[in-house]
Parts: sequence; structure tokens; C-alpha cells
Amino acid sequence: MSIRGWLCGLLLTLAPALHALSDGVSVISGASGNVTVSQGADGVLLIGSFDGVLDAETTAALGGALPRLIVDTDPDDAALSAAGDGAVVLRREGGVVRTSMAALLQREARRPFKTEAAAGRPIIAFASGDSFAFNGDEIGIFRVPSGIVSGACAVLLPSAKTVHLGSLLTPGQYPDIDVGQGGSIAGLISAIGRLINLGTPDTRYLPRNGEAVDREALIAYRDMLSSIRNAVRLAMLRGDSLDKILHDAPATAAYDAVWGRGAISGPQFLAIVHESLQNPPEDD
Repeated sequence: MSIRGWLCGLLLTLAPALHALSDGVSVISGASGNVTVSQGADGVLLIGSFDGVLDAETTAALGGALPRLIVDTDPDDAALSAAGDGAVVLRREGGVVRTSMAALLQREARRPFKTEAAAGRPIIAFASGDSFAFNGDEIGIFRVPSGIVSGACAVLLPSAKTVHLGSLLTPGQYPDIDVGQGGSIAGLISAIGRLINLGTPDTRYLPRNGEAVDREALIAYRDMLSSIRNAVRLAMLRGDSLDKILHDAPATAAYDAVWGRGAISGPQFLAIVHESLQNPPEDD
């Protein structure tokens, strides 16, 4: 066996498997986190956080099938800013094409993207809400203007009763809201609240990393964020400094055991919330 053949075989052996969620919809859990896959008559649609690159693990898990479309739930903020509102096609070589989803699908049907090379795979990032029919489902794009960063989105797959949340939910740790990139605590709370309302008791919410959660768990996440935001805002209205907020009965104390197990500690999250309330985005 050639070295190339051996490496390909090894990749296939180590690749994460497709785990079915419903007919035609599966999830791959690998180095890129959770990737939702829709397969059917319209082709292969991938939903996840790709950082502009479709990794070899995901490609191997698809068994050679090439994606027709890729929805990046956590697109590069600079690229979105350059493209403006609307759906944009991001290419690894740096080109940005403005288009609507309908126009994109029509164009791709006439002249398919060159998906055999990594640089040609279309990475689709949605800077505004959109919906489109694909594989018998009405895929919904839910834009979040100011959540973790500006421009992220969640993707709704109604037939699979699944919402792919990307980085909007970080199980076991406080969210790393990037205020400098347009993120805000108020925007994140608002987005999670709307996604709760869009779901039902049997809706599955899939984060970028970790296990899927149900609607009740998402409600608990929203309530935690709201409780901490409200406590910090009240302290700021009293004129308390950040040092005093961190010292006097920190608002995260009741939540640290569940949410403080990751990269962001309770004090760090309080500082993020404080910064967010001091520097809210224009749409807050």
C-alpha cells in the first residue's frame, strides 16, 4: 500500500462518524466541534464553525461526498463587515461575493462551485436573516447582530427539530463575549430568548462544542445570563466600581459550580459583562 493510501485509510479510521438526528440529518463531532449535516436530493449542506476551512476530519466522515453549501455559524467578523448586510460567499483566497440565498443556489445550479479543491469550497456566512428550501426542509437562518461577536447566526432545521447554535451556547463555561468585535450581554440574552420562543419542548439545541441540550436547559442558560447582567447593571447604577462588584457577593457565585468550569472564570465573566454594559452596541 502507498503512503498516500495508508494515510487516507488512517483518516477514514480516525474520522468521527455521522450520528443520525432524523431522516437525512446527522451530526459529526470532531476537531471543528459539532457539524450538522443535511443530505438529500438537493445535495449536502454542512452547518458549523469552520474558520474558513473545511477540515479533513469532516471530509472523511462524509465518505467522499462533497458539500454543495456550507453555513458558517461563526464567520470572520472582518469579512462580514467588508461584505455588508446579506448573504455572502467567503472564499479562502479572500474574495467576498455579495448575493442572496436564492441567487446563490441558482448560480450554483448553472455553474457548480469547484469543490474538489479546498480553496474552492463555498463558505456561506449570513449577515442577515434568510431562509431557503433544501432537502425537503425550510432551513432558517437566525442572525445575531451582537451576541458573542457581531454577525454570528443560528440555523433552524424544523424537520429535525434541531437548532444549531454555534458559539451562542458554551456548555459548562461562561460565554466569552468579545465586546471589541460587537458582542454584548444584552444581545446574547435577546438572541437566546428568541431562539427559546422559536423552539418547542422537544427541540434539540446543538452548541459548537458539547452535547445537545433541550429547551429547559436553554431557558436556564438565559436566566443565568439575565441574573448576572441585572445584578451588575444594578451595582453600576449605584455607582459601584468593578473592583467593588468583584468583591461584594459576586453575582456569579451561585453559578460558578455549573458555568465556571471552562476558560472563563466567574470574575472574568463579571468583567466582560461590566465592559459590555459600559460599551453597548448601537442596536442594544
